[in-house]
Amino acid sequence: KNKTMSSWFGFGNDEEEIEDPNKQFLVIELYGGREITDPKSINSSNGPKFLNPYCTIRLADKRVETEVLKSCMNPVWQQNIEFDITDVPESAVVLINCYHSAIVGRDFLGEVRLPIAEHKDVCIDYAAKHWFPLYNPKLKKKDGSPGEIGLKIGVRGGEYGKSTNNYNSDFDNRTAEEIYEEANVLAQESNASAHRSLRIIEQTREIGTNTVTKIREQGAQIDRMQSDMDTVHNNMKQSERRLRSIESVWGTMANTVTSKSNKRYKKKAKEDRKILKRRAKDEKRNRKIKQAQWKERHETDRFVSRKRNDMVAKDPGSRYNTGNQEQLFEDTVEDTDKQLDRIGTVLDDLKSIALDMGTELNEQNQRLDSLRYDIEKAQPRMAKSVNRARNIVK
Repeated sequence: KNKTMSSWFGFGNDEEEIEDPNKQFLVIELYGGREITDPKSINSSNGPKFLNPYCTIRLADKRVETEVLKSCMNPVWQQNIEFDITDVPESAVVLINCYHSAIVGRDFLGEVRLPIAEHKDVCIDYAAKHWFPLYNPKLKKKDGSPGEIGLKIGVRGGEYGKSTNNYNSDFDNRTAEEIYEEANVLAQESNASAHRSLRIIEQTREIGTNTVTKIREQGAQIDRMQSDMDTVHNNMKQSERRLRSIESVWGTMANTVTSKSNKRYKKKAKEDRKILKRRAKDEKRNRKIKQAQWKERHETDRFVSRKRNDMVAKDPGSRYNTGNQEQLFEDTVEDTDKQLDRIGTVLDDLKSIALDMGTELNEQNQRLDSLRYDIEKAQPRMAKSVNRARNIVK
């Protein structure tokens, strides 16, 4: 706001540039960077490389550039940037690029993309500081990360500008309804975050379940391959007997004395059947243990939920005596508690899925080692049989 010279001396009209209250601004409080470096230099003998980092922040046709900080890995800019988003579409994205100011030109380090739609409902007064990793498509996963950018992002003006003026007033001058209105803003943000987290975790659980199913199908395929390999060894045994009888009379006499049955094949098949039975028995036992743990955890959650409800319970008639904002706050907190309980349940499921994956993969590794041994043993045996057959044909 700008005042004229006459207003400073107490006379004349106080002329001010009045800001349109309906305008909405996206505010970015850029704190700085953390571990900003060339990731390829981290494991070098000279250690991480100190750069001259700076950032450019762009939204639509507006671009802001920070100052260049010399030879540092943890730059501190402490710069506030505002973008007028009144007429900007929700699909717009704030692009933050981080560069190294070289002697000639600049080197691209990484970028952070911030969709407006994910932050336009957060008031800047109640936004939290976050660290966003820099993404560089030219780097591979093994190269590591070029660092992180710390910032706080939210909006002011519009609906939030009106409510912020009320929230920033003295506490003693506010009514209980206004205090609950302020609390509702934070409660609804937490509730929306809990819902988003639950959706992401449920999608992760579904992916984990499908992964476990595929891994078990892979295990069944390994079992069939092992069975086929045992059949190959048995057929090789019978082929060697026939080749021996064709090669000489002594071979025929040796076949008469020795047994036709392949004892090793039968023994191996018997051991495989025992392993499958033991594996099915272990899976059944683990399933019962998990069910018992789930029931115990469910009973504990119900007890805690009942205890919490008893602590916050009100008289039946008091519901109609509370204000709208207070009731909305209580309903929002209750729904958030339910979402957090569901998140805890899904996280337990993810833990069980991860343990199942580890167990199954360990077993498959052992079976693959056994299969590799049988294949390596069969290759020279088959080559020897082929040579013997060629000699007979000659």
